[in-house]
Amino acid sequence: MKVTRRELISINYAQHLLVGCVMRKLTHHDHYLWCRCVSPVRIPQVLRFMKQLLGINIVLGAILSGLLWIPSAGWAGSNLVDDPPPNTNNRSGGSRGCGTTTAATSDLPALILLAPSQLVGKTAATRPTLAWFVTDPGAWKMEFRLYEYDPVSEEAKLIQEIKDEGFRSAPGIVVLSLSKSMPKLSIGHRYLWQVELNCNLNNPSGNPFAEAELKVVEAQPDLATELAIAKNSNERAALYAQAGLWYDALATALKASTAEDELNMQQLRASLLEKVALTEEETQKLSTSSVTQVQR
Repeated sequence: MKVTRRELISINYAQHLLVGCVMRKLTHHDHYLWCRCVSPVRIPQVLRFMKQLLGINIVLGAILSGLLWIPSAGWAGSNLVDDPPPNTNNRSGGSRGCGTTTAATSDLPALILLAPSQLVGKTAATRPTLAWFVTDPGAWKMEFRLYEYDPVSEEAKLIQEIKDEGFRSAPGIVVLSLSKSMPKLSIGHRYLWQVELNCNLNNPSGNPFAEAELKVVEAQPDLATELAIAKNSNERAALYAQAGLWYDALATALKASTAEDELNMQQLRASLLEKVALTEEETQKLSTSSVTQVQR
């Protein structure tokens, strides 16, 4: 059996998960990290692989007492494969929203991150703009987290979290611009970003939650020249798209500065959003949604 690097991290992390449950120190987003890294149908396979590798039974008591720890170095000779994008399709599970009538009658997921579902999106920005779609009309408190993957160990480290009282959702597309107060991302590194709608205070595990990955890359030298002579936002967004810079193209498409830009941008924006949507209903809704800009 082949185990991805993300699943390897998750197996080690599962021990923290179980210890945290016993010690009552586990936050609900820790649970999300593990469950969404390992596909549920693969958990039995991964555990069998652990048993074969270690030559012992996986004993719950040993894990809970902290006696069993599998350092990443111990897997150096195991059969690892490259990570695919997260298996959540960048959206919350099911169509259940935050309990409003509007959300309950929709087949749309409560939360959709605007990121390509079939590949890891790229950006040349060290403080990228990120966006997501919210079905629910309420102004719910949101939580945003950004993790950086270590290029050697592949361990994910939390580097930024936003969850202040004023950070609230709006129906439609929410665009988050990371300000200069945020740490700059590193070229060549991969990141995992997560959004959660905090609308089930008595049952946080029921909150709409989604995650996606991004990779920061160095832009081609001629791109800056082409952007400088571009006549409008539509041309700049098209140049980013041609260069394979998904997040930069979408950010430009969602920030049309004039009415003329907005008119010209509609077709390109729809083309980008088609790579996010999984159904015709999603395509239609995303393409016609209002846009709310947020800065942190």
